[in-house]
Amino acid sequence: MHLVLVRHGHPVIERNTDRIADPGLSELGVWQAQRLMDWLGHEPIDTVITSPKRRAIQTVQPLIDSGLPHEVVSDLDEIDRLATTYIPTELLLEPEGADYMAAIRKGDYEAIGWDHPDVFRERVWNAFTALCEQRPGDHVVVACHGGTIRNILSSCFPGLGDAITSVEYASITRIELTAAGTHKLISYNEVGHYDAAREGLIGPMRDGRPASWR
Repeated sequence: MHLVLVRHGHPVIERNTDRIADPGLSELGVWQAQRLMDWLGHEPIDTVITSPKRRAIQTVQPLIDSGLPHEVVSDLDEIDRLATTYIPTELLLEPEGADYMAAIRKGDYEAIGWDHPDVFRERVWNAFTALCEQRPGDHVVVACHGGTIRNILSSCFPGLGDAITSVEYASITRIELTAAGTHKLISYNEVGHYDAAREGLIGPMRDGRPASWR
């Protein structure tokens, strides 16, 4: 099974007092998602899995609208799944995110609607393991979140350590699940689709898999 892990596109800021933040994509995020869909549209995708958040679903909406099977997996949600505030990652160290970042640094997770990091890691790994056991298709897109993807990678490939630094918006990370149930990392943080156009399945990666593995 070839797993295409996709981080959502750039979202808008959302601050609420009475409901969980569930922002959609910003204008930039819509552009990123379109570039991503143009790229993945050439691959033989047969199933789409998403977190329940709008930003994840909107990023791969054209695949869902095409009629591909779509399943929402709640446990693939980000660590901030119950937060009433959403601030894009790159703004957490800016004035817009100062109060939010202060709570994170204090470890006051419950106050801001975050899971404890240990709880987050466990639920993501359990969801990913269940997905691998289910094997819902041969070529599966999983649209979720940066923290979710980092947790999957660190659990599958603990030797990567500090090499897993960031996951870009609307990026692609590929994991191959072998018939024996082992994981192989094919690529990490692909963003070539921002600058390149794809006309078909050409080149050594073609459908995302190295030619020797087909």
